[in-house]
Amino acid sequence: MFAAGCCYGVVVPLVRVIYAQGISPTQVLGLQYFLGSLALALVVLIFFRRKVAPKALLQLLGVGFLAAGVSFFYYQAISLIPSATALTLLFQFVWMGVVVQAVRERTFPPAMTIISVLVIMLGTILATGVLETGPEPLNVIGVLFGFLSAVFYTAFLVASGKAAAGVPAVNRTLFTTIGSFIIALVIYPSFFTETLAPNLTNGDLLMPSLALGMMGILLPVFLIAYSAPHLPNGLATIMASSELPSGILCVMLFMGDKISPLVFLGVVIVLAGIVLSQAKDVLKALSVHANDKKLRH
Repeated sequence: MFAAGCCYGVVVPLVRVIYAQGISPTQVLGLQYFLGSLALALVVLIFFRRKVAPKALLQLLGVGFLAAGVSFFYYQAISLIPSATALTLLFQFVWMGVVVQAVRERTFPPAMTIISVLVIMLGTILATGVLETGPEPLNVIGVLFGFLSAVFYTAFLVASGKAAAGVPAVNRTLFTTIGSFIIALVIYPSFFTETLAPNLTNGDLLMPSLALGMMGILLPVFLIAYSAPHLPNGLATIMASSELPSGILCVMLFMGDKISPLVFLGVVIVLAGIVLSQAKDVLKALSVHANDKKLRH
């Protein structure tokens, strides 16, 4: 799950490269899901052919609808409000996932989980640079879209852990991605004629779009499909928080953006929050290892 979040972080510089060519958010949505679906379909047809029951297929398509909703609302939010604010709103999924788990299990979250969430949210506020930009008038619709992206991301993470758990991760990823592409076509029905056909020989657009499909869809969706069934909802959302530090570091390394000390501190705090969420399991593993070592001697 941590690696999945890191993959999503690489999306930031890739989207910037594509936007620089005059491509709209809805066009990006279509390109990434089309190319991602096509690449994964070829892999599945060659190496991982397997029949999927109709019920499982519908569940996976539904998960894909949620994934597409995340991208759609987040891209729209970025076009209406500062990207730092949009990212801060998206990261509300951290506490939303913990709340969902608490409601489903009818138990209060462990103290360490609550502390981890608070630490991650503090780091998010610092890392997005919101405190440095100062107060700005915000577009209400943009704020709503940003909040909806968090709601859909939370639902996507939860559904990924429940839907068609018996289907191999690669096949689950394919049908999830196809579900996302269906939504992309509903949002932008002229994708094939207005975006794909005119750019079939435009390598400067297709190559970064393919990379976006790989890093923004195939790898993270596969990793989430593989890991989510084995993690509680709250922990899954906390681990996915690696998207923020990954995205900021990628922008700094590949796009040459300068990162202020305050933003860098926020990145460190987010990573510390993720480590805190795993502290109990790490200490337990170390204890078991120490006991085993004593028994050997």
